[in-house]
Amino acid sequence: LLKVAFKQAFIKLNPKEMKQMNIDESLKVTVDFEDETLPETARELQPLVWKEQDTYNCLLGPDIASGIFGTGESLEQAISNWNEQLVQHLRTAPEDDEVALYVKDMFNSSPDKVW
Repeated sequence: LLKVAFKQAFIKLNPKEMKQMNIDESLKVTVDFEDETLPETARELQPLVWKEQDTYNCLLGPDIASGIFGTGESLEQAISNWNEQLVQHLRTAPEDDEVALYVKDMFNSSPDKVW
């Protein structure tokens, strides 16, 4: 809870905050972002995860088209696919891409981590 509270405080104080898509609460999937089996990027960035029918979706960003989006038949597959899309997005995003700038800011704000 402390980590979540710190992140929320950081977001409120960070003028470069990225808009995150909102989804109906009933579709959201609770993820333990402290789980060491998750990719470090997912634990740090904590993307939105939700389930529609038999598909898990994972998103960081304002919408599916401009954000980093992954899907899968399981939570693990969706996060893994999202992580692959994150790497691709960072490689190809223009310099002014809101999501890429947010990700880079988050990585840079973790001085004890090497990305």
